[in-house]
Amino acid sequence: FFIDEEYGTMEDLRECVCECHRLGMRLLLDLVYFHIGPNANILRTHPEFARQDEDGNFINGPWHFPQFDFNHQGLREYLWCNMVYYVSVLDVDGFRCDVADMVPLDFWYEARRRITAVKPDAVLINEGSDGRSLYAAFDAIYGFSWHSHLYNVLFNGEKVTDLRADWDKFRRECPSGSFVLRDLENHDTVTDWPDRIENMAGHRGMDMVFALNYTVDGLPMVYCGNELADTARVNMFANRFYPGKYEFTSRDDDAKNTPDSLRRQSLVKKLNDFRKEDIRLVYGKTEWLDTDRPDDIIAFSRTYEGKNIWFIGNPKNEPCTVNISGGISMDAEKVAVSGVEQKKENLFELEPYGFIIVRD
Repeated sequence: FFIDEEYGTMEDLRECVCECHRLGMRLLLDLVYFHIGPNANILRTHPEFARQDEDGNFINGPWHFPQFDFNHQGLREYLWCNMVYYVSVLDVDGFRCDVADMVPLDFWYEARRRITAVKPDAVLINEGSDGRSLYAAFDAIYGFSWHSHLYNVLFNGEKVTDLRADWDKFRRECPSGSFVLRDLENHDTVTDWPDRIENMAGHRGMDMVFALNYTVDGLPMVYCGNELADTARVNMFANRFYPGKYEFTSRDDDAKNTPDSLRRQSLVKKLNDFRKEDIRLVYGKTEWLDTDRPDDIIAFSRTYEGKNIWFIGNPKNEPCTVNISGGISMDAEKVAVSGVEQKKENLFELEPYGFIIVRD
């Protein structure tokens, strides 16, 4: 269970956990149980833990690493003990479970039971999209199709109605009130896509994405450097000793004090405070608004106990004017505004990537 010395020591991790807790944060570890590195020590002592062909060779999965064999009860016990160890001994707060849909669901049910016996508020996040996993095993799942549709709306001419249809499908498949992670960038997309969104849509475009993902139902996820409007091509397979062709997020004062970075930091702080103080962003039902530009404009409300929050956003790099059915009071509180002017209760003019968040 010990850490590879390339990444530090167990004491380093323990200190990191303690500092996170001191700051009021939680720390989740990335848990990779579908496959394992071919040179892992555990495979030397327990080769039976990995799937093998008739000649005794390890069977690789889609990412070219040996797959674990979950038919082996000894493997299951080893992995459950691994999870309990980190939760109990190091006090980590849970796990982000890599491609968890490809691990048997009953394994996660038992994992949940064991770690919550030690830490009742432990968190499990499924890096997958199977809504069934939310019934008893996981607290949240990734919204892969959400960020794919959002990317295509931004850059490939897809209609906003397609994004809405994906949202409808997810809500039908998932338990009521379940959490879906809302992101646009993550560890895969920053290298798989042509460039960082900060470069492709500009910092204003990414501001609009942040406002959207913080306001729609689900959990907003801030990827490394997003909070600084960072453009570096980072990669999880690079590190400080072997960066290869990849870059690192700059944390020096010059990078953090550019106008775009300062605006992003201010926006993220405002949105974080907004989510903490307004219960409608936790329990409010998402209702898509009727507009005269349904293919072009993202517009919805979050409603709870008769009170509303509204979001209107332009995901296109061109200005537009939109009429909103029902209208929004001119006196309603503007929580965050960028490139939007409200002309009438139902009429809004939006600059490219403009957005507005309003509440009554």
